[in-house]
Amino acid sequence: MMVGNQLVLEEDYDENYQPNEEDNLEYAQVVGINPDIEQELMWIAREGINAPLPNDWKPCQDTGGGDIYYFNFSTGESMWDHPCDEFYRTMVAEEREKMKLEDRRKRQRRRRRRKTKKRNRRRNKRVY
Repeated sequence: MMVGNQLVLEEDYDENYQPNEEDNLEYAQVVGINPDIEQELMWIAREGINAPLPNDWKPCQDTGGGDIYYFNFSTGESMWDHPCDEFYRTMVAEEREKMKLEDRRKRQRRRRRRKTKKRNRRRNKRVY
Protein backbone atom coordinates (compact mmCIF):
# COMPACT_ATOMS: atom_id res chain seq x y z
CA MET A 1 0.00 0.00 0.00
CA MET A 2 1.35 3.45 -0.91
CA VAL A 3 0.84 6.51 1.31
CA GLY A 4 2.31 9.54 -0.43
CA ASN A 5 5.82 8.51 -1.46
CA GLN A 6 5.98 5.92 1.34
CA LEU A 7 5.43 2.23 0.82
CA VAL A 8 3.69 0.56 3.79
CA LEU A 9 5.06 -2.95 4.15
CA GLU A 10 3.53 -5.91 5.91
CA GLU A 11 5.56 -7.74 8.52
CA ASP A 12 6.05 -11.35 7.52
CA TYR A 13 6.44 -12.73 11.04
CA ASP A 14 7.40 -16.38 11.40
CA GLU A 15 7.47 -17.51 15.04
CA ASN A 16 9.56 -20.53 14.01
CA TYR A 17 12.27 -18.41 12.37
CA GLN A 18 15.73 -19.22 13.70
CA PRO A 19 18.22 -16.45 12.90
CA ASN A 20 21.77 -17.50 12.12
CA GLU A 21 24.63 -16.82 14.52
CA GLU A 22 25.86 -13.84 12.48
CA ASP A 23 22.44 -12.16 12.77
CA ASN A 24 22.37 -12.87 16.51
CA LEU A 25 25.82 -11.32 16.96
CA GLU A 26 24.84 -8.26 14.94
CA TYR A 27 21.64 -7.74 16.92
CA ALA A 28 23.54 -8.22 20.18
CA GLN A 29 25.58 -5.15 19.30
CA VAL A 30 22.39 -3.22 18.42
CA VAL A 31 21.10 -3.72 21.96
CA GLY A 32 24.49 -3.08 23.57
CA ILE A 33 25.81 -6.58 24.23
CA ASN A 34 29.48 -7.32 23.65
CA PRO A 35 29.25 -10.95 22.49
CA ASP A 36 32.95 -11.57 23.14
CA ILE A 37 32.66 -10.96 26.88
CA GLU A 38 28.92 -11.15 27.63
CA GLN A 39 27.86 -14.58 26.40
CA GLU A 40 25.54 -14.86 29.41
CA LEU A 41 23.43 -12.03 27.88
CA MET A 42 23.13 -13.50 24.39
CA TRP A 43 19.73 -15.02 25.23
CA ILE A 44 18.40 -11.45 25.14
CA ALA A 45 19.73 -10.93 21.62
CA ARG A 46 18.23 -14.23 20.46
CA GLU A 47 14.86 -13.24 21.92
CA GLY A 48 14.99 -9.65 20.66
CA ILE A 49 15.92 -10.40 17.07
CA ASN A 50 12.82 -12.58 16.86
CA ALA A 51 10.41 -10.08 18.45
CA PRO A 52 7.36 -9.19 16.37
CA LEU A 53 6.32 -5.61 15.84
CA PRO A 54 3.97 -4.29 18.51
CA ASN A 55 0.36 -3.67 17.54
CA ASP A 56 -0.27 -0.67 15.26
CA TRP A 57 3.37 -0.55 14.06
CA LYS A 58 4.21 -1.18 10.42
CA PRO A 59 7.49 -1.19 8.53
CA CYS A 60 7.52 1.50 5.86
CA GLN A 61 9.90 2.24 3.04
CA ASP A 62 10.75 5.62 1.59
CA THR A 63 10.51 5.15 -2.17
CA GLY A 64 13.03 7.95 -2.76
CA GLY A 65 15.94 6.48 -0.84
CA GLY A 66 14.67 3.00 -0.03
CA ASP A 67 15.25 3.44 3.71
CA ILE A 68 13.09 1.34 6.02
CA TYR A 69 11.57 2.89 9.13
CA TYR A 70 8.71 2.04 11.48
CA PHE A 71 5.45 3.93 11.80
CA ASN A 72 2.74 3.64 14.44
CA PHE A 73 -0.59 4.23 12.73
CA SER A 74 -2.37 4.91 16.05
CA THR A 75 -0.03 7.54 17.46
CA GLY A 76 1.66 8.92 14.33
CA GLU A 77 5.07 8.16 15.86
CA SER A 78 7.87 7.01 13.57
CA MET A 79 11.37 5.72 14.26
CA TRP A 80 14.32 4.22 12.47
CA ASP A 81 14.97 1.47 15.05
CA HIS A 82 12.63 -1.47 15.51
CA PRO A 83 10.13 -0.40 18.21
CA CYS A 84 11.22 -3.28 20.47
CA ASP A 85 14.95 -2.44 20.39
CA GLU A 86 14.73 -0.01 23.31
CA PHE A 87 12.89 -2.62 25.40
CA TYR A 88 15.76 -5.07 24.83
CA ARG A 89 18.42 -2.40 25.51
CA THR A 90 16.71 -1.79 28.85
CA MET A 91 16.58 -5.52 29.51
CA VAL A 92 20.35 -5.76 28.89
CA ALA A 93 20.99 -2.95 31.40
CA GLU A 94 18.73 -4.57 33.99
CA GLU A 95 20.37 -7.98 33.56
CA ARG A 96 23.81 -6.40 33.98
CA GLU A 97 22.65 -4.83 37.24
CA LYS A 98 21.30 -8.17 38.46
CA MET A 99 24.62 -9.80 37.60
CA LYS A 100 26.54 -7.08 39.48
CA LEU A 101 24.35 -7.58 42.54
CA GLU A 102 24.81 -11.34 42.39
CA ASP A 103 28.58 -10.93 42.04
CA ARG A 104 28.60 -8.58 45.03
CA ARG A 105 26.60 -11.10 47.09
CA LYS A 106 28.98 -13.91 46.11
CA ARG A 107 31.99 -11.83 47.15
CA GLN A 108 30.30 -11.03 50.48
CA ARG A 109 29.55 -14.72 51.10
CA ARG A 110 33.16 -15.65 50.30
CA ARG A 111 34.42 -12.98 52.70
CA ARG A 112 32.12 -14.24 55.46
CA ARG A 113 33.26 -17.83 54.88
CA ARG A 114 36.92 -16.79 55.00
CA LYS A 115 36.32 -14.85 58.24
CA THR A 116 34.49 -17.81 59.74
CA LYS A 117 37.29 -20.21 58.75
CA LYS A 118 39.90 -17.84 60.17
CA ARG A 119 37.94 -17.46 63.41
CA ASN A 120 37.54 -21.24 63.68
CA ARG A 121 41.27 -21.79 63.12
CA ARG A 122 42.06 -19.32 65.92
CA ARG A 123 39.61 -21.06 68.23
CA ASN A 124 41.15 -24.44 67.43
CA LYS A 125 44.65 -23.15 68.24
CA ARG A 126 43.69 -22.07 71.76
CA VAL A 127 44.99 -24.26 74.50
CA TYR A 128 42.59 -24.90 77.37
